[in-house]
Amino acid sequence: MSRPSPSAPNIPRLIKQLNSADASTAGLAVKRAAKAAVANQRDALRLARGGAVPAFALALQSPDEHTAKYAAAALAGMARVAPDLVAEAAGSALALGELAQRNPSSVAAEPGALQALASALRSTNDVAVGNAAAALGWCARSSPSLARLVASTPGALAGVCAAVASDRDPRVISAAVHALMQIADIGGGDAAVRIVSSPGAEGALTQILLSGELDVARWAASLLGYASQAGPEHARAAAMPAALAALASAAGRDGLAVDCIGALEAVAAASPQLALRVADAPGVEAALLSALTGSDVRAGASAALALIRILDADAERVTRLVPAAPAVLPALSALLQSTDAIAVQASMCLLAKLAIHDHTLVAGLPALPGAPLQALAAALRGTDDRLAVCARTVLIFLVEGSAQQAQRVLSTSGVMQAVVAALSHPHQHVLAKALAIVRIAAQFDSGYATRLACAPGALQLLVRALGSPEDRAFFNAALILAYACRADAGLAQRVVAMPGALRALAARLLRGEGDAAAAAATALLCVAASEYSPRPEVLWRLAAEEGVLPALAAAVQRGGDTARKSVELLTAFTLVGEERLVRLWSRAEGVLPALVSAVRAGADVETVRLAARALMLIAATSPQDLGRSVLDAGAAEAVVQAMARGSDQVVSGLLQALLAVDAAKVAAVLAAALPPPFTAATIRARTALASAPLSLGSVAVEALAHAAEAAATLRARTAALEALASAAAAEADAARPRACAGCGLQGESGRLWPCAGCSGKGPAGCVLYCGTDCQRAHWPAHKAYCKKAAAAAAAAAERSAPGGGAA
Repeated sequence: MSRPSPSAPNIPRLIKQLNSADASTAGLAVKRAAKAAVANQRDALRLARGGAVPAFALALQSPDEHTAKYAAAALAGMARVAPDLVAEAAGSALALGELAQRNPSSVAAEPGALQALASALRSTNDVAVGNAAAALGWCARSSPSLARLVASTPGALAGVCAAVASDRDPRVISAAVHALMQIADIGGGDAAVRIVSSPGAEGALTQILLSGELDVARWAASLLGYASQAGPEHARAAAMPAALAALASAAGRDGLAVDCIGALEAVAAASPQLALRVADAPGVEAALLSALTGSDVRAGASAALALIRILDADAERVTRLVPAAPAVLPALSALLQSTDAIAVQASMCLLAKLAIHDHTLVAGLPALPGAPLQALAAALRGTDDRLAVCARTVLIFLVEGSAQQAQRVLSTSGVMQAVVAALSHPHQHVLAKALAIVRIAAQFDSGYATRLACAPGALQLLVRALGSPEDRAFFNAALILAYACRADAGLAQRVVAMPGALRALAARLLRGEGDAAAAAATALLCVAASEYSPRPEVLWRLAAEEGVLPALAAAVQRGGDTARKSVELLTAFTLVGEERLVRLWSRAEGVLPALVSAVRAGADVETVRLAARALMLIAATSPQDLGRSVLDAGAAEAVVQAMARGSDQVVSGLLQALLAVDAAKVAAVLAAALPPPFTAATIRARTALASAPLSLGSVAVEALAHAAEAAATLRARTAALEALASAAAAEADAARPRACAGCGLQGESGRLWPCAGCSGKGPAGCVLYCGTDCQRAHWPAHKAYCKKAAAAAAAAAERSAPGGGAA
């Protein structure tokens, strides 16, 4: 190395002056050394090798701003020629941005270096703080691992945040802001969540958001949003009241709406509680509405998503907010028709949720400019299932509003085509929603159901939907077929001819579960009969289809919503006027008992009337054959019970038909109602007996009443005697030794067997035998008793059966 020039400073003396206790001497030395280090690399190297670095590091924290500035310049000059030497000896001078910019890894590798930088952030000297923040930023910028290391250094983030929120020199604040940005951007999610959780983060981020710098404000908003997406606990840290209010305020500035509204949405999305915190923050509601109704599509989409989160947490708040802002629905319509996928999804979802809570909130959608209904139709037949379900929900509530609204929706090009396309959708929930659109509209005009059923390929898909495991899909498909077939006989014939259609309806009716069963009964009825008359050819198919008539009978027995439609359909069989058809269906399993049961105990007057009419028509078709079957099924007893409920006019036709079958038997049933206690049935029975065709006089009626009363008394006595006999049998069994009736051999009960004919039924109790030989030998003596005991038991059982013993 060459000798220094004569003008070169005396390095040892200069170093001695740098360490002087006299501030003035040290300050002048710093200035002279800085000029030397900056002007001449050789002098800078000599200063570094001579041990000047610690002195300059100490001078960095001088309260004298000029001294600190010159110390920084000197260290910068030395770092350019001897970075490793400076790194080894600088201590807190590692805060120097120049050194960190040139060799950040050496800074991070130095034990305690990052901690020293964090400590320097607490200095009262702006230069020291600015250099420390800059150095931390450069370290963070070099690699994600170093950025995370900086973020995890105790006090580093808190110090940077404090600097950002301070009233220091703008250059210091800028250095701190950019350090935060570098740490967050390079360090990723871990660094971002550390920042929002650091002491002082609220003040720092709030100040950045409210500053006049667009880029850093946008970054702060993004940071809050990014941290919120990392999990609910981090979102809670980001949901600082002042920061939320700052986001709402900053959203109104040009260029910040997307990031600020997006951050609010990210916080709200973390949990229902945070959604309410966002909604409660000052200015947020106004900011969301402004963004939603503004010209920026992405900001509008984020606002819609935020409102969805708030609506999920507090529906009443949003449903109050929307009507107060008339521009909201047009704004959602515009987003719905945009080319931005996120905007379309957000607006569609919000419209669906609004419609569910109050359909009037979306009622004005069809009248808005553009083509909102076509946009709904496009989503309806799209590949995004969630979007399709939302579109169906909105369309359902639109057609539900009125006949005019339904007509407007379904006459819009593409809507009915979209419904037809949705019939082949593999997801049953989507299918159910699509069918509901037409099913609801068909309540106003059955022509919509006919249009759908007659569309190419649609009928097969509707019939296939009858086999859907989704109850609502079945319900909607069945009612659409009902509306369409009632108005179109040709369509009804096509439906019953399709394999599986009738069986699917019967199966669902037989299950008897809620709305689906009622829809099945309605569909079968509308297929079998128009509004004015039955369809014989369809009824023949129904009668021949396995399972249909038993399902109808079971529905009548259950009562409730399905009973009336089922009885109405059964009545339709009798109205055709074909005896063979009446015989076929009336002899089906359970049909006559079901109709009799409906007359006997039906709570619905119309159901009772229809059942009585059906039975009357059966009896009138062939009095001595089918009529006898009706009578034997207990129809006369059912009439008396209906009369007791005040339904004598409803069942009067059936009573006349039964009298034509067997007047004596019917008279006996009527007479059973005459004995006390007197009821409404008593008066009506007397009237019936006195009227044609019986036309009994008062004396005859009184004689019947006495006979019936005597019979009732006798039956009561017989029952009492039978009870005594039964008790006697039990007593006899208990008192009598267990012995064979044939040979007298006593034995254990497990070795003796009762007579199968009269086992325990007679007053003598159980007659036991030890084997078949003894039973055979004893039979001549036991035969008479055995047969009488068995016959008496059978008679008692018949009398105790429903409808038994009335005569």
